[in-house]
Amino acid sequence: MTPAIHQTSCLTTDQQQALLSLVRLCQKHDSLSLSYPIHTEDGASAHYLLSDSRDRLLSALALLPLDDATCECIAFTHPAHRQKGYFSRLLALALESCPECDLLFPVSGTCTDTLAALDTLGAELSHQELRMERKLSLPLPYMPSIQNHHVELLTPESVFSENAVWQLFLSSPANIIGSCLTSLVSPEVLCLHQVEITSRLRGQGFGLALLCLLLSHLQQKDDLKRILLHVSADNIPAVSLYKKTGFRITETLSYYWY
Repeated sequence: MTPAIHQTSCLTTDQQQALLSLVRLCQKHDSLSLSYPIHTEDGASAHYLLSDSRDRLLSALALLPLDDATCECIAFTHPAHRQKGYFSRLLALALESCPECDLLFPVSGTCTDTLAALDTLGAELSHQELRMERKLSLPLPYMPSIQNHHVELLTPESVFSENAVWQLFLSSPANIIGSCLTSLVSPEVLCLHQVEITSRLRGQGFGLALLCLLLSHLQQKDDLKRILLHVSADNIPAVSLYKKTGFRITETLSYYWY
């Protein structure tokens, strides 16, 4: 029997559970961490779900609008049901719904099946992003001595809040020279993002100081075990800074235009 395709903008509880099972299976099979936008707040505008006659989910594709002309496209297909044209069928329907949009596909470097499918489509590499992680149990990095400067860190009321703000100040809390945000990924994992140092003070060790003070504070939280981040592979100064503070590359995500 021909598999059935269902399109929706809002997933039911049963569909969410089926997707979580499919994603976990693909993550294990392909050794990747790429996730699917299950919940409404994840930003997907449409989901395309392909199921067999027993209502088992075999393939899924989601569109996440980035702007008026671009959508991110995330797709998963059951490892035992690949090369059967399921992804192509879902993609064709997605293209019908947004014919004027360019699609951007995030792909883990370990997923050879996805790379082969995109090569067949003629998709072109746009850029690469690195996922970096650090165990909080590692020794703290060396805190730089910044000549004639006294820096301290303003910490958020709760480390576990969404987009918690950390601010580095010079001499006085009124003189903020750097900041970053953290968000809880799981009870044991934080995501670091939007690390920023005032442009006139970059290259003087303040970014390293910000991360050293942040890690020192986080090590006092017994529940937290790891911190992760994503950074462009082209941003050499940032990658170097993160490596100096103990972060290691755990995955490379490649983004393809179609």
